[in-house]
Amino acid sequence: AVIALAYEAGELDTAKALIPLLERHVKGPDEMNTQEQAQVLKAASLMLAQAGPLSIKGENVKALDGKSSLQRFQIAAVKDAKFTNQGKGAVWRTITVTGVPVAPPPAEARGYTIDKAYYTLQGQRIDPSQIVQGQKVLVVISGRTNYAETRPIVVDDALPAGFEIEMTLSRDDAQNGPFRFVGDLSQPDVQEARDDRYVAALDVSANSGFAMAYVARAVTPGDYYLPGVEVKDLYRHDLYARTAGGRLTVAPR
Repeated sequence: AVIALAYEAGELDTAKALIPLLERHVKGPDEMNTQEQAQVLKAASLMLAQAGPLSIKGENVKALDGKSSLQRFQIAAVKDAKFTNQGKGAVWRTITVTGVPVAPPPAEARGYTIDKAYYTLQGQRIDPSQIVQGQKVLVVISGRTNYAETRPIVVDDALPAGFEIEMTLSRDDAQNGPFRFVGDLSQPDVQEARDDRYVAALDVSANSGFAMAYVARAVTPGDYYLPGVEVKDLYRHDLYARTAGGRLTVAPR
């Protein structure tokens, strides 16, 4: 933030003197909270503007034509690729690797605990591995934080392929009507039934815990991966929990 302010104020020497400090102490992208990410992005944009046009020479790579000012390369083998900065300013690099895990991620708990249970709409607990097409299931998510202070969290429950959410439950739904067996539910600040997942955001403390529920329906027969549910601290990426993934089969009716 101070680097960005220095550039905006025209104090170039001050900004440049602080850059080595940022390089030594900046966290990885997954370790920064949203405020830190925003300030680093703002500083980086001003640093790039001051550095001038980007000019990268690539060896053992194929340059791709683009209409934007960005340079793009196609790489056959990462170990053979070489890049040289031919511009006037410094260049920072970030390497991002994406892929599909060989095995499902195991259950884990760091500062939070979380659990997911499946019920019929009449309240009987069921094994989600065997479902019939058209069947509706009630998914109940619950957990706690190990911290006494109030923490903002996001609960993210990805749906298995072949499922869709019918409705989300409110606290009133669990206190009256056919879903009273669920027990007390939290009142999220945000609760969304998306096409591929259930998402909720709320504040929790060790004194209250959290619980939410939704109704999903199996629409397409098949054998699918059953993702685990995750809870993440909004500002501390090292605090989270998830349940283990599994498999489920939706049998044709």
